[in-house]
Amino acid sequence: MTAQTRLSAKGQVVIPKDVRDRLGLKEGTEFDVIERAGEVVLRRKAGVPVVSAKESVAAAVREIRSFYRYEGPALSIEDMDRSIETAVAARTSRGKE
Repeated sequence: MTAQTRLSAKGQVVIPKDVRDRLGLKEGTEFDVIERAGEVVLRRKAGVPVVSAKESVAAAVREIRSFYRYEGPALSIEDMDRSIETAVAARTSRGKE
């Protein structure tokens, strides 16, 4: 995976969001900065546990669930499909006015 970023006037570098998400990088994550042969390498500080992609996705799902709680009766797939179809139909009919 190749991503690009830019050095700011203050010497800051932004790690692209998709890379942060994939690697499970959060605010406050510490890095060793390694200079070698004209390169700068950021390596997660030694001793910090690496979060797998699966664990990262599970954490994101838990966070989303904490915001959107549905406490009604269980819905069938058919009920969900009908609701989606209704919402899509309503949205596409608004664009034709």
